[in-house]
Amino acid sequence: MTAHPSLAGRTVLVTGASGGIGSGIVAALGDAGAAVIAHYSTHLEGARAAVSAIPDDRSVLVQADLSSAGGARQLWSEVTEQHDVDAVVLNAAVIDPTPLDGPDAEWDAGWEHLLKVNVIGSGALMREAARAFAERGHGTVVTMSSWAAEQGSRIRDVSGYAASKAAIRNLAQTFARHYADRGVRMHIVAPGVVNAGMGTRGQDDTEVERVAGGLAMRRLVTVHEVAQLVTYLCSDSAASLTGATIDINGASYIR
Repeated sequence: MTAHPSLAGRTVLVTGASGGIGSGIVAALGDAGAAVIAHYSTHLEGARAAVSAIPDDRSVLVQADLSSAGGARQLWSEVTEQHDVDAVVLNAAVIDPTPLDGPDAEWDAGWEHLLKVNVIGSGALMREAARAFAERGHGTVVTMSSWAAEQGSRIRDVSGYAASKAAIRNLAQTFARHYADRGVRMHIVAPGVVNAGMGTRGQDDTEVERVAGGLAMRRLVTVHEVAQLVTYLCSDSAASLTGATIDINGASYIR
């Protein structure tokens, strides 16, 4: 087991826990001793698998539709009625196509769904958590962004995804600026191409190797690496870190 800061006694809500990165984050948090509230939208079996190695007394599954602000607020209300949440990992996201030169109908539908889930729902949940943490005097929100949010998408069909991730990153930065003196830490993680989930969806081994060969590190970022970073950010070891976007992409860009 990799050594990492202890999260014993902490409770962390992770959205989008059934996906590749989400399930890895859940597992790492559980390994660090945290109690994990694993959110899923439709993939119950994936969420169950994510918490399978965590003792029952430290794992909870919750279902919610995060495509609206109301759904996000309801999730927060239901969770906090029963649990004292110390940290939230905003990982849930969709990556609908928004082709630059595609049909208007596809563009419109993609943008609408992307903004609902990646910005409106996630933003409302961020706001609920940040305000609650500010009242308490401590708490952490980790927002999963993307390297696409930093330089625009390299893939023509996912322009909307890149823009949505830039929007949620900016909201996290704004909360960091205004809530730092109230004990709230806001972290943004911007992974490069990850070896699971959206990073490799629909690609065969040859295509994955081609993508990896075009990266500075000549390999994809691993889910484990992302999960370990998130675990660190949820710990007291990152007590003075807030508002920063942390790139984990193997020098695919440098700033």
